[in-house]
Amino acid sequence: MDVFEYRGRAVVFERTGGGTAVVCLHNAGAQRRIWDAQVTALCRDHEVFTLDLPGYGQSDQPAAGYRLVDYADMLAAFLATYRLTDVTLIGNCLGSATALRYTMDHRDEVRALVLINPLTWDTVSSGRSAGLAWADAHLPLAGLADRISVPGWIVSLILANQLGARGRGRGLQHSPHVRAHWSDRGRLTALHGLVQDFPAYRIVDEFTPPGDFPPICTIWGKQNRVLSAAAGKRLNRGLRPHTAVELADCGHLPMVEDPERVTAIITGFLAATGAAHPRAHSAEHSPEHSAEHSPEHSAEHSHTHNAERHRKHSATHPRAHDDG
Repeated sequence: MDVFEYRGRAVVFERTGGGTAVVCLHNAGAQRRIWDAQVTALCRDHEVFTLDLPGYGQSDQPAAGYRLVDYADMLAAFLATYRLTDVTLIGNCLGSATALRYTMDHRDEVRALVLINPLTWDTVSSGRSAGLAWADAHLPLAGLADRISVPGWIVSLILANQLGARGRGRGLQHSPHVRAHWSDRGRLTALHGLVQDFPAYRIVDEFTPPGDFPPICTIWGKQNRVLSAAAGKRLNRGLRPHTAVELADCGHLPMVEDPERVTAIITGFLAATGAAHPRAHSAEHSPEHSAEHSPEHSAEHSHTHNAERHRKHSATHPRAHDDG
């Protein structure tokens, strides 16, 4: 476990493997360990970073800083501090929105995007969590959020609602791996800040990637009861992903519900777009750089070259779509 100091607060993360950088960002309420299955596979060819976003997991819980722009700024600072360029960003829900929002301003720093159940104004307002915004605005939740702990039985209900038939069938709502940190005192503070900022996520709905934008893969759990998979299809029309997959029996946590399938989708997408192969890095991977974190890469594989290759691929090959 490592700690990134950001604005006087600790952001906890882990780094595993070696090679081109992959950064995994979890959904609201979760923590970095939800990516364990993907890390095991990806670390064979990549240096994989999994973060506990501020307010979650073992990271500190600041009183503020839970807007989309705050998370994107934190990610920018993290990547700059550890000199990570040409990075693949993988996210779920809030993590997907954070990854995309960062890339909108720093597309030359990003190699590829994997957006699982991306949170946008449309996907949340069209889903079953729309009532959260009303409740958070009309009930005195702000004063309670930093003082209460969520009882275990309520955690089970929350997670069961997040899971699809596959996850519930495996009893994942009772898994310590999935439940970790949900009952920590003050855990609702970050969720309160997120809900207050829901309207800001319209920027994701309205975004149309330019021609040189990194390739995108979207993955949706069709049984997602937190966000709307139908709205996710509308989002795909704007994002024009290289790969779009809908998993029929998964919900909001497909990386733990069907880890083998999600991992295969990610690795297949990276291979298809050239993002699985090393290219030259413009900087080292650590403020205290050591040789094991800087494998030499061929300079001919520049970001511009790969973006052009992706555009040619897209023009001559149909985008991959899977109904799960």
